[in-house]
This record gives sequence, C-alpha cells and structure tokens, in this order.
Amino acid sequence: MKRIFLFSIFLFFIGGSLFSQNNLEVIGGEKMYGDEVKKLTYIVKNVGFKHNGVTIYCDSAIRKIKEGIVEGFGHIYIFQQDTFTLSGGEYLLYEEATKTATVTGKEVILNDAEMTLVTTALQYNTATQLGSYHNRANILSGENTLKSKHGYYQRRTNIFNFKQDVVLTSPEYVMYCDTLDYFAGTKTAYFQGPTKIVSKENTIKCNYGWYNTATEKAQFSKEAILISDSTMLAADSLLYDKKKGIGNAFGNIRMYDSANQIEVYGQKGLYLVKRKETIITDNPLAIQYSENDTMYVMADTFYYVNDSLTRQLQAYPRTMITQKEFQGKCDSMIYRFNDSTISLFGQPILWNKNNQITGDTMHIALKNKKMHSLTVIDNAFLASELKPNTYNQIAGRNMFNMFNNNELVSVLVDGNAESIYYLRNNETDTAEYTGVNKVACGKMKINFDSSKVDDIRFYSKPESKMYPVNQFPDTEKLLRGLNWQVAYKPIIAQFLERKKHKKAIVSNNIVPIKKGNKKPKKKK
Repeated sequence: MKRIFLFSIFLFFIGGSLFSQNNLEVIGGEKMYGDEVKKLTYIVKNVGFKHNGVTIYCDSAIRKIKEGIVEGFGHIYIFQQDTFTLSGGEYLLYEEATKTATVTGKEVILNDAEMTLVTTALQYNTATQLGSYHNRANILSGENTLKSKHGYYQRRTNIFNFKQDVVLTSPEYVMYCDTLDYFAGTKTAYFQGPTKIVSKENTIKCNYGWYNTATEKAQFSKEAILISDSTMLAADSLLYDKKKGIGNAFGNIRMYDSANQIEVYGQKGLYLVKRKETIITDNPLAIQYSENDTMYVMADTFYYVNDSLTRQLQAYPRTMITQKEFQGKCDSMIYRFNDSTISLFGQPILWNKNNQITGDTMHIALKNKKMHSLTVIDNAFLASELKPNTYNQIAGRNMFNMFNNNELVSVLVDGNAESIYYLRNNETDTAEYTGVNKVACGKMKINFDSSKVDDIRFYSKPESKMYPVNQFPDTEKLLRGLNWQVAYKPIIAQFLERKKHKKAIVSNNIVPIKKGNKKPKKKK
C-alpha cells in the first residue's frame, strides 16, 4: 500500500535526509512528498540542492532514489562558483553517480568566463566538466560567434570540438567547415573537411588546416586555394601570416589571373597580400592563353605583381619564351600587362620563322597577344639562314621591326647600319642565288613581303658593293656580331614537360605550430 506523506516547510528540512544520499543536499523548497514503495521523493516550489560543489535550482523536482536520478522542471539554473552557469532550460535530468546534467528547453545557456553557449538540449558533466550538444548551438566568445549542429566542450582542458555545418563568424572573416577543433590554451583551431574562409582581402578554401587566433598564423592543405580579386593561388599546402600579410605555398602551385588570362605553375611560392605580389620558384612555368597563339614562359624565378597600377610578370634568370610564331631566350624578362609590352634583358635572342634577332635589350609590343613591333637597343642584329653557313644579315646600333600577324614586314636600322643580302634570279623558292649585295650606311629600311625582301632604302652616305655569288670572299660573308644559335631555340615540348612535372611536398617545409594539448580523438 502506498503511503503519501505531506510535510510542512519545517518538517521538510528534517526529512531532507532523503536527499542527502550520494552527497546530494537539499537547500530549498516549500513542499516535499514521499512515495516509499516507488522510492520517489517530490519537491515543489523554489527547489534547490547541492551536489559536489554544484548548485542546482528549478521550480520542481522528482528524485528517483532507486535509479539515482533527479528530474527537474521549469527555470533550470545550475552553477559552480567561479566556474560556470547553466540556465534557461525547462527540463533537467541529473544522474547522481556520473554527475551528469541533461538540460532541454527553448533556450539552454551555458556560460563561463570565456564564452556563452546557446542551444535547446545540452548534456554537461559537472565532475569532468565535459559538455555536448547534438541539436545545433550558437556560441559567443568576445566578438566571435560559432554555429554548429554537434559540439563537445572540455572545460578543464579548454578544448572545443564542433561537427557538421560549422560557421565561425568574426569581425574580419567568416569560416565554413565540416569539423572544427579549438584549443583555447594555444588559441589554435584545427579544421577538416571542405572548408571556406571569407574575408575582405581574400577567400581561402581547403580540406585541412589550422589557424592560431593569437598569432594569426595558419596552414591550409589538401587542395588549398587562395582567391584574391582576379587572382587564384592553389598549392598542396599554404602557410599564411595574416598580421604580416605573407603567404608561403608549397607543392604543385598553380596561380591563375583571370583578368590577364595567365596561369603560373611552380613548386614553391611567396605571396605578399597587401602588395599583391607573388614570387614562384622551383621549375616555374607561365602560360598566357589565347585562342590562336598561347604564350609559354620558363625561368628559375617568377615575380608577379597584380595591383591596379602595375600588372606585370618578371622572369629571371635563364628565361625562355615561346609562341606559335616566335621563340626567345634571355637572362631576364618583364611582361607588362597594362600596355602589353615585353622587355628582354641579358643577351636576348628572338627567333621568328627563319629569322634570328639579337641585341643588348629588346622591347616587344603586343597587339591582340601577337607581336606588333620589336625594338632592339644596342648591337642589333637580324640574320636569316638561307642554307648552312649562308645568311642574309642586317646589323646596326638600334633596330625597329614591325610585324603583321607575327610576320616580319619591315626593319629600320638606325646607326652604323650594315647588311648582306643574297639576290636570286627570280622570286621562286627554287631560284638560284646569283649575287650578293653588301651595304654600309648610317641608316637603312628594309620592307618584306611574304618573308622576302620587297624594298631596301639606304640613308646617310651608303657604301655598297655587289659580288657574284661564286666570287664573294669568305672573309666578307659574316658581319661582326653574328652568332647563329638556332640549336638553342626553345621548343614547345620543353614547356609542356615542365607543366606535367609534379612532385610531393617536402615535409620539412611545413613547420607545425606548437600545441599545449594533444588533439582530441574525433567524435563519432
């Protein structure tokens, strides 16, 4: 037979021993009822009790002595002095043996000195101080807000684990990821799965990485991509120092500038965010795409600038360049995208069909990504091979060459102009060479038609001498400065081979950040 006992407020405190088992101490309430058969105790109005230094308040409670649990109802409030508060729930399930509280309601709030967590269902172990939720939560910490579907909070070690639909919002960026582990001790966040970080300066995508919120240093790997304005930088791994605005890239680098339709490959890179400058080394290759004539560039180092005032690619040393209609090599090159000019320095050589052009410095002007004009400064020389050891030659101080659809149409030589030109008996390709004209003057202009000389004009006291071919002295055949180097002309296969070249990232290039705590095992 059930016996129900009604206690007055005075008798309630005498009967409080019913709650004192397992160190559970009643500290408030207006009425209490007992059921001896079911081993139940009911307490209503302004309920309060303590357990191992933790205080719990609610509107009413049921203690199930046999199961060792307490159920609380209405205005749940749990706190531990100088540690945490848990409030706002409508229902509490407290397990005495494990010291675990599960609180549910429209708005369950967990507070400590570092953050505020808001959810609708939260499990919190007051002994281990481990909390978890599986029905979405918002977390506020300073100026940062984090949302996720699942989460774990280890207060003693200050480690947070977030899973599924994670969104971290700060004043400077927004991060979207699948899994985020945060170590408050080292202020380092680890993220994995598809991740995107959006800021005013750029957008970063990857599948694994870490970010230290104190030093603002980060590493991104597994298909890491950095997007800034029209520039995209991808690599096996990116190291980024936000304070300094410096990014380091390692392994299978690919940079693409959509504004200039240029793509750069390499194995090591340095990106200066604020200055919008990129340096790429270790077998770099640049490709500027064009519908009719794509350009390829190789060198040891590329220096790329992409701001509103200066857009250029510098290549050095041992630079090679090729298009369908011309090829070149030099020590260094500057390609200015703003005015579509290319400058070649350090013993530059340019080949166009059968022509070889050399000089101290060259400036190429492009039109619709094709060669429009070529200026050769100092020691200018143009040679065209007719047969082995036989060349048409033009030389002088400076040379101005005009092209139409990448084909040479005129040459103007200014200063110390010289030429050797072989004459045919007719204009057919099988015609015999009958004579040689050697001219020296202050200035000359030669016009071409279908790669053949159409007209020659000499200025400033020309000196000319004509020879029959079989009487042309060997000592006169070559102008000073001719160095035929067609064997060194770049071929497209060299560029395509470098594009295919890939290698694994060297592990000692990536310096992991020091951690104060071991990374927790992934929650299932």
